[in-house]
Amino acid sequence: MMDFVQFKIGEHYRYRGQRFQIVDLQGESVQLRALEGRRIVLRQTHDILQRAMKRGDFVKNQEAPIEKDPQKVLSGLPKPYAEAFNRRCYYVRPLMNRYHGRMPAESAQALISTLAKQINDISPPSLSTARSWIRNFCKSGYSYLALIPAKKPKWKHRLDHQPWETQQIIQQQVKELYLKPEPTCKTEVIDAIVQELKTFNDGRPKHDRLKIPSESTLNRLLRELDAHETACAQHGSKYAQKRQGWTRKRPSPGRLFELVEADTQEMHVVVVDDDGEVIGRPYLTVFLEVFTRMPYAWAIGFNPPSLDTTLQALKLSLSSENTYGGTAIRYIFDSGPEFVEHNLRRIIAMLGGEICYCEPAAGNQKPHVEAFFGVWSKEIAHAMPGTTFSNITTRGDYNSEDNARLTIEVVRSIFSRWVTDVYCERVHSSLNISPRLAWEAAYSALFPPRRYSPSELRQYFLSAFQASPQQGRLRFNSLFWTGPAVPYLANREPCPDKLLVYYDPSDLGHAWACHPSYPDELLELQAVDPDYQEGLTMHLHQLTLKRLKAERTAFDPSKARRARVALLRELAKVKTPAQRRQRQQAAEKGSLQKSQKHSTRTTANKPNTQEVYHHHGDTPDDYSSVEV
Repeated sequence: MMDFVQFKIGEHYRYRGQRFQIVDLQGESVQLRALEGRRIVLRQTHDILQRAMKRGDFVKNQEAPIEKDPQKVLSGLPKPYAEAFNRRCYYVRPLMNRYHGRMPAESAQALISTLAKQINDISPPSLSTARSWIRNFCKSGYSYLALIPAKKPKWKHRLDHQPWETQQIIQQQVKELYLKPEPTCKTEVIDAIVQELKTFNDGRPKHDRLKIPSESTLNRLLRELDAHETACAQHGSKYAQKRQGWTRKRPSPGRLFELVEADTQEMHVVVVDDDGEVIGRPYLTVFLEVFTRMPYAWAIGFNPPSLDTTLQALKLSLSSENTYGGTAIRYIFDSGPEFVEHNLRRIIAMLGGEICYCEPAAGNQKPHVEAFFGVWSKEIAHAMPGTTFSNITTRGDYNSEDNARLTIEVVRSIFSRWVTDVYCERVHSSLNISPRLAWEAAYSALFPPRRYSPSELRQYFLSAFQASPQQGRLRFNSLFWTGPAVPYLANREPCPDKLLVYYDPSDLGHAWACHPSYPDELLELQAVDPDYQEGLTMHLHQLTLKRLKAERTAFDPSKARRARVALLRELAKVKTPAQRRQRQQAAEKGSLQKSQKHSTRTTANKPNTQEVYHHHGDTPDDYSSVEV
């Protein structure tokens, strides 16, 4: 069976496929922190690590950093320890030279007294003390490092000073009152510990009662609690990881378009429409080429983050009309719903690239695009009218909606000018040159980036459906497209039942239709309602339909159904021309609804009253009757 292993602070182990370093030892628990990859903090017990070591899952690969050179160790001793070491060496050397470690009592005591007189040592070591020095010297292989006086062990945690029962009570009260999402103040925790110890002592004899620590000692115990565990219990693991986070530089790409980072951010500015009415905060999607720090594709719109907004920016990054566009080898996206889609992986795989997803709540895994967002917000966005700033404290009493004056077209123009004229032209701190010059230096005319024409991009980004033409329109998912091509294709031989229609989910303003027998002949269609469909994504359209459906569900349609049935019954009674003329005259004079209400009340209160007709069928229009 494997012996018990004594862990030391600073040792490196391979555990769960990662390298960990022991940073803290407290009682039976060991805290480990990952040295590479994801920021992980673990606290395991000795028993768990012992079993993992026995299975081969916990393997040491580096010892604790200790100094083994005797001269360096001796030169670094504090003055009191150095003086004690020299004194011990003064007695051990003659004793070893004469007795070789045997130490006879009388002669050895006489030699110790003689040596003490030579240096005027008023308190020479006793025979037993000298024997212990000789014993340690021999057991260490005649190493004089064994004569260094042992430093009095200092307790690393004050809790270890306390008796076992006191430790259990303190840990229980701290766990119940302090290590929770709604922590009690330290004063109350200390009072609870004191009262619990007093209650515990009430059932014990006087000679066996526990000593109650002072309030200052208990306060120090609370201050010595592990910061990561305290933050994790009180604020959650994400907060603890942020407070205890550490980073290091990742390997940089070696060529153009080897790595691209993409992300979406809600912009820190409120925009208005053409009439000055507040619309909201738009979204910004950016593709950043990491090797040159070039933001070579971006899109700003009100469409919320989705696959369609990502495809819109991706299409711009691949277009042949984009001077800095091209296909990347590897794309890094976060784990948001706008990126974790099978269709996105399919498109990028067909283009010859691959996708790497960040871990949840790990923005530091795509630091370059996050830093780009920060630079834009601090330099420009926070100086624009209607800015929301980055937090409530910075915003203060500033009312973003009342000061909003910019339309989304103006915001797009400002962002485009800032990227082109400012960001890409100034020296980048990581490159020592501007992103534009870095891109031009990395560009190779022999191996240019792969770009695609609009017709080629349609093969990757368009979706399709089949629809029957109706009144020169094609309908799909409550959307309509029209154009002269619809009746032409509908009447082309062989006459089809349905036409094949292609649309771009990232922009529903246009579509393309073709005859099923001639799939290569695509004709463009326009939206029936361009004000709604221009720039609209399918994701936002589906959210709109869901909202309308919810509103229809919340509305009680029973009243409308009853009114419709009553109207149909009333119209059913009007059969002859005279009846239609009579009803039309009543409607013009406004007495139709009054008579309906009056007849309803009359029927309810006086069911046997004879009806009075104010108008005869042949009564002229300029005549009227008055009730007396």
